[in-house]
Amino acid sequence: MGAVRRHLARPVLSEGARKDLSDALHDLLRRAGRPSTRDIAAALRGLLDPPPSHTRIHDLFTHQRLPDWQLTMCVVEVLACRARGLDAPSECDRFDRLWSRADEELVLDPLAGDSDQPEPEPVPPSKPGLTAPEARPLPPVAGSGPVLPDAGRSRAIFFGTGNYVHLEPLPTVAAGLRDLHAALSGPAGTFTAGGSRVLIDPRNATEVLDQVQEASEEAEDTLLLYYSGHGLIDVEGELSLALPDSRTDAGYTSLQYDWIRRAVLDSRAQRKVVILDCCFSGRALGAMSDSPLPLADIEGTVLLTAAAANQVTLAPPGEPHTAFTGELINILRNGIPGGPEVLDVDLIYRELQQRSAAKSRPRPQMQARGSIARMPLARNPLYQHPFQPYTPN
Repeated sequence: MGAVRRHLARPVLSEGARKDLSDALHDLLRRAGRPSTRDIAAALRGLLDPPPSHTRIHDLFTHQRLPDWQLTMCVVEVLACRARGLDAPSECDRFDRLWSRADEELVLDPLAGDSDQPEPEPVPPSKPGLTAPEARPLPPVAGSGPVLPDAGRSRAIFFGTGNYVHLEPLPTVAAGLRDLHAALSGPAGTFTAGGSRVLIDPRNATEVLDQVQEASEEAEDTLLLYYSGHGLIDVEGELSLALPDSRTDAGYTSLQYDWIRRAVLDSRAQRKVVILDCCFSGRALGAMSDSPLPLADIEGTVLLTAAAANQVTLAPPGEPHTAFTGELINILRNGIPGGPEVLDVDLIYRELQQRSAAKSRPRPQMQARGSIARMPLARNPLYQHPFQPYTPN
């Protein structure tokens, strides 16, 4: 006789948005034929890099805490494609709203979605010298409202290489870095001119790391690091960021991405954003998961890459910027029609994915923990305030 597949147990939750999300996930799982967590994990290999383990999929359905947003959306997409009569994009939109409501509920009641551990027994007040355990402090929640980063307490570094001695030149890198910096800084920007810097064709890794280290130490609210240029893979399969004198056969001539990762981990900034516009930039996603202290496991950190681990990026002939940076600049400059007043990282990421797919270009990848993906990054130039008719007193 074959083994009987056990149904995933629903977590015990109080009535509210978190329970609504859990019930909807289990209902979607049923409509998809109840595939195993291993089957779901296998299907995610084309959507997430690296793919999650089946244990993590199991936790998504059975744990009481709010699941990771990106993992939830990918699982929903897989299940919706398996279920009859369901439109995957519509289901993703529905679950996006459910997750957002659950996230807002958690902000209002930090203890509502953190019940993995049994509640501590109350200490009888008659015992002198003993007090009830204090609740864990809630980490800063990014993106819970349309509030941009505090520009005075935030730092950004835009660096990259367009001119090379041994590699093909990328003549549009410099313009992309300058234009992106202009779109995100200034009087009405996310970062101040003094709190953001552009570093083009740095002489060596030390010049970059000195700037990154200084920014990571100064940033208290938000730290943003942006690289554009060639991405190289060393003999151990790790990602390196090319410098003017970099050679493909000499890894020591490039800037190891792991050094950037360490600087980000050491920063006291509440929110950290790393964006890589280079070939094989998706390798950094693997670095986030395999390192002793994974970047993805740090609350308030997001990594956005221009391509998957095995993909090259594009510098289309005749265009003023690389494909990824150009689309990002276009979104920041021209906005998203019908979008909200403030554009968060996740909305920008999804818009980048849609535009890249429409042009048959490499699709960006993102990895984030918690609500950092909802961090507001820029104002939407196309936002239209709701019309409010004048009412005389």
